[in-house]
Order: sequence, then structure tokens, then C-alpha cells
Amino acid sequence: MQKQMKNIYGKFVVLFILTLWVSEVRAQQVPLFNQYYYAGNIAYPSGNVFEENRYLHLVFRDQFGGLIGSPRNFALSYNGAVRGRTAFSAHITTADIGFTSQVKISGGVGYKLFGEGNDGLSLGTQLGFSFFSLNEDRVNPENPVDNVLIDLLGQNGSSLSFDFTASYRKGRLGIDVAVPTLINESLSDDAYIQINDDNVPDFIGGAHYEFAINPDLTFTPYAGLRLRETIGAEIDVMGEVQFRDKFRATLGYRDNYGVSAGVGVQLFPRLLFTYNYDFGQKDAPFLADGFNEFGLHLRLNKKEDRVDACIAEGKAVVDKIIKDRIFDENLVTPDDKARALCYLSSLEEGKRKEKNLKAEEAYKALFLKIKQEEMDKQEAARVAALAAEKERKEAEARAERERLAEVERLRLQELERLAKLEEEKIEKALSLAQESIAFNSGSATLTQGSYKALDAVAQLMKENAEISLSLSGYTDSSGNAESNLRLSKERAGAVKRYLVSQGIDEGRLRAQGFGIANPRADNNTAEGRALNRRVEMEIVRN
Repeated sequence: MQKQMKNIYGKFVVLFILTLWVSEVRAQQVPLFNQYYYAGNIAYPSGNVFEENRYLHLVFRDQFGGLIGSPRNFALSYNGAVRGRTAFSAHITTADIGFTSQVKISGGVGYKLFGEGNDGLSLGTQLGFSFFSLNEDRVNPENPVDNVLIDLLGQNGSSLSFDFTASYRKGRLGIDVAVPTLINESLSDDAYIQINDDNVPDFIGGAHYEFAINPDLTFTPYAGLRLRETIGAEIDVMGEVQFRDKFRATLGYRDNYGVSAGVGVQLFPRLLFTYNYDFGQKDAPFLADGFNEFGLHLRLNKKEDRVDACIAEGKAVVDKIIKDRIFDENLVTPDDKARALCYLSSLEEGKRKEKNLKAEEAYKALFLKIKQEEMDKQEAARVAALAAEKERKEAEARAERERLAEVERLRLQELERLAKLEEEKIEKALSLAQESIAFNSGSATLTQGSYKALDAVAQLMKENAEISLSLSGYTDSSGNAESNLRLSKERAGAVKRYLVSQGIDEGRLRAQGFGIANPRADNNTAEGRALNRRVEMEIVRN
């Protein structure tokens, strides 16, 4: 019975001490998690797939106030090389808080689900083994309460934890979230697992965005959130200024840590030193004096490798700009611009500042050249379009002229056909009229039956003003040739005079005589001689 009461009393004491411990040192419930920008892979293995470099981080955090039991942390972290879409990391972390000490060995893996280059979404997992023990500097075996702790907790314990993280990158934007102890199981069946649960947040997350002020200066604001069942939500707000990859400065505020400030210096091309200070909380015993954090960050891959990668990526960006004919630099993301400037500066000679200025000029000149080429191309296309339009219109005009010419040809052909028909009609009428025109033998006087035929001829000439008539007079073979020639002329003139009397212009009539030439019939018969005494009419076109 006494033993049972002792156990109940001991558990009550442990619970009471744990309650005080959580309330007094809650700022350090997130040891080395979410600490600024330099060892984020400790909390977010998913973010490693977006890292261009491999690093070895050494971080130490202490209060240096001489207060027994004040939090002290240490971390040795490695983020491995990316292979395809996968990256690996490994960590050793320690935490001395209150009367317990913890050593955690963990390894993480991140896998990019989608995205190219430094953009995309990745998931990560981390498996950790924690080894717990009582802090010998804090626990006094001669103290009855500490003896109860030793009896209940034992000298050491262990646990297994499993973390889940996710990271997203888009250009200069980065978002990271983590559930640090998705699984947290004790391996030694002891009370240390409760301590580990209280020591780690249930959720952490943050977002940052890098602003490129100029090629040498960047500013990155950060906002973070930590959630714990014992405390609730805690907010982190910070910002980092970075100059020429050599100097850094941070300033911000963290719930339960107070104002935070820090600096970073690139001691050597591959070694970065950082120092951060949390000014603490005056109303909390362990937090009043603030916390110091020191870090050494060794880049394992050579600078030449990073420069070569930067140049290769920059050349790819420049080639894409040229290939896609991008003439507006606002269409290029800040990250791609930085890569392009890296490549363009590698083509220049001189000091770094001079190379950067020349690279900026070359970068702007690239867009101006593409824009000018596009304008020239558009102008050439416009001129070609105008020429094509002109050629089209000329072709249409030619086609119209040819159509009109064909229409005119057909019209003239039709008129010619009609004129020919009319001429044949007139010639037929004249031929019929000629048969009715007659003269008595030895006379140029028209017979009475000739007038009707000549009236018809006069009417034809009135209806067809474009024709004229050639009047050819003939005689039979009676009499001598001289008198017959004179008689034939008189006969042609008689026909002409009659037609003029009927209103026909004299200029449309030409009369001439041919005597006994061209007889139509036999002059040896009376009928033949009568047919040879004639006037032939032939159409003459004006």
C-alpha cells in the first residue's frame, strides 16, 4: 500500500514539474526548428530537392547566463546532393532543457512530385531516433524530488519519430510546412516520450519571398507559424538582407523568443558564419536573458561547380529568350533574369562590378535587338503584304481588263456578225434592186419600173448611214465603144441623181461607167443585151 501511494505521489510530482517546465521554457520547445534561413533542412527535408548546393551545417545555441537548466542546443546537419528528383539529408541534434538531455539522430529524404529546375512541389519524410537522459548538471541525487524522477524515468530512454513535410517553390516564392512528430513512439516504455511530445511542435510552417533590389542586393521577408497543443499558435516574422553573397543581416520578431537579430559573413568562398540573437522575454525566467546562436555553414560542392551550373542555366535562359523571341523583359521571371545575368557576366572581362554592369547592358540590349528584329520582321511582312495586295489588285485589274476585252471582243464579234447579216441583207436587197433597174437601148433614161427599186435602195441607205454605194454603169455591145463608155457613165449618173433626189447625200455615191466591159449575158440575143444595159451597185463602208 505504501509503495502504491509512493508511486502515485511520484507521478503527481513529475506532472507538476513537467507543467512548470513547459510554462517556463516554452520558447525552446522548437529547438533548432525553423531557425532563420541557414539550416532549414533540419525541419524540412522536402526543401532539399530545390537546393543547388550541398552543405554541412554546425549550429550551437545557448543562453550563456549561468542559469542551471537553461536551454542549450547543438546541431550537425548535412543536406545531400540531388539525384534526379530525390535529395537526402542527415542530422545529429542535441537539446539540454531543464532536467533532461536529448540526442537525436535523424535522416530525411525529399522527392519532387512535379516541376522543373527550382520550381515545383515536393514531399519529404524524416525518421529520427531520440536518446534521452537526465541532465546531470540539473538533477541532484540527494534531492528527494530528483530521486523520484530517477525512480520513475530511469537514467535514460529512447523513442522513434517520423516527420512529414511539404515544400513549394515558384520563382522567388518558397513555402514549407511540416508535421514534426506524425509518429512518436517510445522504444523503452518510459515517460520520456511525453517529454519529447511536449518538446516538439505539432505543426510548423513558413513562407518567404526574395526581392531582387539590384544585382548585388536582395531582401527576403519571412513569416512563420508554430502550433503546439500546450501553448497554441506562435508567429515568426523576420526579414533578411543579403549583399553580394558575402554579407547578411536579419531582423524580426518571434513569439516567446522576442526580437531577433542576426548577421552573416562569408569568411571564405565556401564557409559562411552566422550569428543570431533572440532578445528574450522578461516575464519568463529562462527567457529573460535571451539566446545566442552561432552557425558555420560549409558548402561542400566547389564554387566552380556552382558557377558552371549558373552559367549553363543562364545560357539556357538566354537561348530560350532568343528562341521564343521574347522582347519584353517583364515576361522573364526574376530567377531567370538572375541566371541570364550570371551567364552574360561570364562573357565579360574586368572587375565584378564592371562585368555586372556590362551584363545588365547586354541583357537589355538582347531584348532591344529581338524587339528591333521583330519590328523589322513585321515591317518586312507588312511590305510583303502590301506588295502581295498590290499584285493581287493588279492581277484583279488585269483579269478585269481581260474580261472586259473579251466582252468587247464578243460584242464586236456579235456586231460584226450582225453587220455581216445586215450587209448580206442589204446586198441581197441591192441585188434584187439591180435586177429591176433598166434602160432602153441607146438611152440613159431609167425605165418606169426602175424607180420602185431605187426607192428601196434609198430607204436602205437612210437606215444604214455607215454605207456608201459605188455605182458602175454598163452597156450592151451595140454601137461603138466610145459612145458606149459615155452612155455607161450617163446611166450611172442617172441612178446617182435619182438617189440624191430621194435625200441621199451625194458624197455617199460614186458613179462611173465601164462601157461594154463585164457583160452579164450574151449580146447576140435581145434578152442578153437587155441584161447588159445595167447599173451595178456595190457597198462601200465609210
